[in-house]
Amino acid sequence: MERVHDAQWGEPTIKSDTFLEQQRKADDRDREELARLGKKQVLKRNFGFMSMLGFSCTMLATWEGLLILFVQGLTNGGPAGLVYGYLLSWIGTVAVFISMAELASMAPTSSGQYHWVAMLAPRSCRNFLSYLTGWLTVAGWQAFVASGCYLCGTLIQGLIVLQHPHYSPALWHGTFLFWAVAAFGVFFNTVVSRALPQIEGMILVLHVFGFFAILIPLVYLSPHVSSQDVFTRFLNGGGWPTQGLSFFVGLIGNVFAFLGTSKLATHTLQG
Repeated sequence: MERVHDAQWGEPTIKSDTFLEQQRKADDRDREELARLGKKQVLKRNFGFMSMLGFSCTMLATWEGLLILFVQGLTNGGPAGLVYGYLLSWIGTVAVFISMAELASMAPTSSGQYHWVAMLAPRSCRNFLSYLTGWLTVAGWQAFVASGCYLCGTLIQGLIVLQHPHYSPALWHGTFLFWAVAAFGVFFNTVVSRALPQIEGMILVLHVFGFFAILIPLVYLSPHVSSQDVFTRFLNGGGWPTQGLSFFVGLIGNVFAFLGTSKLATHTLQG
């Protein structure tokens, strides 16, 4: 509690420090959890619930990923393949989320998967499996960043082609845009890292409103087909030997839209 003076009467009043008390309790709880794991807290947590939610939406970018890569599933699998592939990917993602959420509640550390493997694996192979898991996770992070930068760079190049018909695209242009997007991400995570919670909150707003800004025109203006075509029509535009193989090839687009669950379970613990 903090004692202050009323501006009108000059009499002392009491101002509640509820927020500061809650923050101190949260910090104490974090230190206790890390001490239980044999670690010491050295980083300051800046992210709140809404900023972490915005960060999660940014990492997953589910509807944005589907909007970019739906052609792959539409070619290999067709309309029905897209619908059932999305449901299958969602079920698998929920299973992963539940498992990792349970592990994160047991051992809330940013070390993530390799720490959990070291906890649960047999003593005889604990170090090897933890080392292998750590490097596989790092390789996955790098591939995820590379794919995101590539998609954003080529999307920018596609917009340039759309707006300037006389523009002649070259392969090195896409590479240059790839590195420009990567540098933009590094700038935000280093120079203006203190503003990241606010930026993630703004991205959450864009994520929600952008979904409806894209969905409503598509539903209203696009040609409509029967429900039978949507739920029963499978396509094999890639010429694969079987329809089942074509379906699983097209499933990659739906799976990409759900990538990022492992990073959410660990990176949000650093918030």
